[in-house]
Amino acid sequence: MKIQKNFTTGILSGICGVLLLFVITGSTTRETTNVTPIYEFYDLKTTEGIIFNKVTGEIKYEEIRKESLDMREYYTIDLNHSGYILEN
Repeated sequence: MKIQKNFTTGILSGICGVLLLFVITGSTTRETTNVTPIYEFYDLKTTEGIIFNKVTGEIKYEEIRKESLDMREYYTIDLNHSGYILEN
C-alpha cells in the first residue's frame, strides 16, 4: 500500500510539474510579430510631405515645415572643381 501511494504521488507530482513547466515556458516565449513598417514618408521639399499607408493605400499630405526649402542651396555645382582639366 505504501509503495502504491508513493507511486501515485510521484505520477501526480510529475504531471503537475510538466503542466507548470508548460505554463511557465508558454508565458515567457515572445510571439514573433511583423516588424515591417506600414507607412512610408516622402519629402516633397516644399512645405508638405506625403505619408503613404502600405496596407490601406491611403495617401495623406501633411505640412511638415513653415517655409519651402531653397533647392539652389542643396544642388550647387562648382564648375571650377568639376573634374575637368582646362588647358590653355
